[in-house]
Amino acid sequence: MTENLYDLMILGTGPAGCTAAIYGSRLGLRVVVFGDTPGGNVYMINNLLTYPGFVGGIPGTQFGVIAFQQAQGEGAFFPMARLKKLNCSNGLFSGDDVNGHEYAAKAVLIATGREPVRLDVPNGDMNGIHFCSNCDGPLYRDKHATLAVIGNGNAAGQHALALSKIADKVLLVCPDDKFMADAAHRQLIEQKDNISYLLGMEVIEFKGRDFVEALVVSTEQGKKKDIAVDGVFMAFGWKPITDMLAIEVDKTEEGYLKTDDNLMTSFPGLFAAGDVRDTDLFQVITSCADGARAAMYAMEFLDGL
Repeated sequence: MTENLYDLMILGTGPAGCTAAIYGSRLGLRVVVFGDTPGGNVYMINNLLTYPGFVGGIPGTQFGVIAFQQAQGEGAFFPMARLKKLNCSNGLFSGDDVNGHEYAAKAVLIATGREPVRLDVPNGDMNGIHFCSNCDGPLYRDKHATLAVIGNGNAAGQHALALSKIADKVLLVCPDDKFMADAAHRQLIEQKDNISYLLGMEVIEFKGRDFVEALVVSTEQGKKKDIAVDGVFMAFGWKPITDMLAIEVDKTEEGYLKTDDNLMTSFPGLFAAGDVRDTDLFQVITSCADGARAAMYAMEFLDGL
């Protein structure tokens, strides 16, 4: 255990986790970071346009890899594995990763982010239902596909715009009667001839044999109809990733971790940063800021032990 005893254990390799690893290492802490994807879910962003310093944007995958490499360069250790469970006994946090290796630390930062929500409808786990247009969209290139994006807001708009470069037709299926993306996204969507809105339609089932072939939707008038598609991309909300916590902490009704002004949860020594915590803005830049602050406050906590 002595070999795997660290000052700060970070769960999550996204913007918050990598930034915390950079700052923690530069503050002189011995840091270990758990996760198996460099950059975390930032790979879902086709072109990151809201982070200063990258005129014209930067692909999310590239941004994530750079942040990961920078954290490694500062000395943080990445086992490239997820932690199965996090426990705490006698003031020491501990847990095993998926490879069976045990680690311990005096302070922990939860930066695991959040994950897309699946629709709880018949055949909701059918092949052909995707969550990342950048990852899976190219599967439909040169296939004259009709693809559906289910959801609302900027995330749905980003999916539709990315897929419009690949598919013959993109259907934005929204249960609300108004599409709620910001003005910039709506303007880009309106410039695309192959993106159509299907508003006020709730998906109640997926149909197909081995692969999704149609959506069954219920209209505002209560009528049901089938819509033929070749693939589906979900943008139907998110849920925080906290299933590895074997520690009781205060959460919101949606499961996000509550923190104080120093980003500490209700459990001493357990911090949270980024999209996993109760915050008012889910952005890469705010996640990075959280990570930097959490590392500093973790050091202050450790200094007080």
